Amino acid sequence: MLVGAILTLQIKLTQQNVRSTDISLRDTEVRAAMDSIARDLTSGGFLFGGNNQNCYTILNYDSGAPGAALGASGKLPAGYFASFPVSAVAGGAGTVLPFVAGSGITLNYPATGSTNRSDVLVIQSTNDGTQFNSASNPVSPTMINSSYTPLSTGTLPFSTNPVPSVTVGDMALLQIAVGAPPTQQLLCLRVPISATGAANGSSSISSSGNFMPASYYAGYSGQLGGIGLTGQSISNAQLQNGKLIDLGGTGKTNQFSYAYFVDANSYAFPTLVRAKINTSTDLEVGRQAIAAGVVSLQVLFGIGSSSTGVTSYMTWANVLANNQTQNVQTVKVLVLTRSIYSDQKDPLKQTAIDLPDQFGQAAYTKYTPSATEALQHFTAQEVELTARSSVWAK
Repeated sequence: MLVGAILTLQIKLTQQNVRSTDISLRDTEVRAAMDSIARDLTSGGFLFGGNNQNCYTILNYDSGAPGAALGASGKLPAGYFASFPVSAVAGGAGTVLPFVAGSGITLNYPATGSTNRSDVLVIQSTNDGTQFNSASNPVSPTMINSSYTPLSTGTLPFSTNPVPSVTVGDMALLQIAVGAPPTQQLLCLRVPISATGAANGSSSISSSGNFMPASYYAGYSGQLGGIGLTGQSISNAQLQNGKLIDLGGTGKTNQFSYAYFVDANSYAFPTLVRAKINTSTDLEVGRQAIAAGVVSLQVLFGIGSSSTGVTSYMTWANVLANNQTQNVQTVKVLVLTRSIYSDQKDPLKQTAIDLPDQFGQAAYTKYTPSATEALQHFTAQEVELTARSSVWAK
């Protein structure tokens, strides 16, 4: 009997150690995840316009990308997607990230039919400023020349003295003003430098191919409503009063997008991962597991101004629907984790976890554990960080 009692005690101690270690590891990994997110958010929006003024948004086209990013007036067509310094995509099994070409990224979580929520946090940043300088990344103003109709041809006129020192094959940003003061925005269009030439008193740069709409700049013009610029369009006059920034070769860029999301299939447990996407080729170039046991990643955006501070919090869909992208001041990130092992000793079955009530944010969504999660422990952590894109020079 003594031996049996000792074995029973040893088993209970082992179980307790496993539970304690499990919870401790989850806390450590979540803190590491928050540190990673904080580092990326710190540089979010850095050089979001090359070595010129920051953009309101960057409108992209890639024939190999899914497109269809949620916008204020519906969805963008296939191939089109918008980039913001910080944004989010609503998760769900079968959801395809609109900005990743090639084999792409298709989410597998939350499961189809689930009422639970898990977002994709998307951050675009530049690793450092070494990529951009006046020699290798010139800023070239377009010029007015009625002989050119870039809206329908994709060919922009430039001065012949000096001729823009761009490199064919590089990717570029074309910056144009859209709207009228005081709501005027600086819109950026990502375009390829496909050819250069000269005619009718101007030098020229033409854009075509997989990274340019078949209808050229007219294709971009039809998508402005989907990125919050309702009622706006692009004209030849705007295109001939813009600036083109050569971003350099696609293979050596240091501009990337980082997508944080929960992957429920690739690992033994639901795991928060960080995917790295080249913003010039739209291809995923790396992925790393950040934290095991994450069952919900929820993102809210603090809306306000430098004078009022944050006055409300919105999901990204509501930010777009209310045309508030230019007023994002902070980003709130909530991570909900569960223990890896169930607690048979303390079988307190989990019901819905009221995250809105726990954190005082109605825009969060409750989490309802599945039947297999009923005996596991859950921990929620939240962090709010300044959106640095709101303080970079415009």
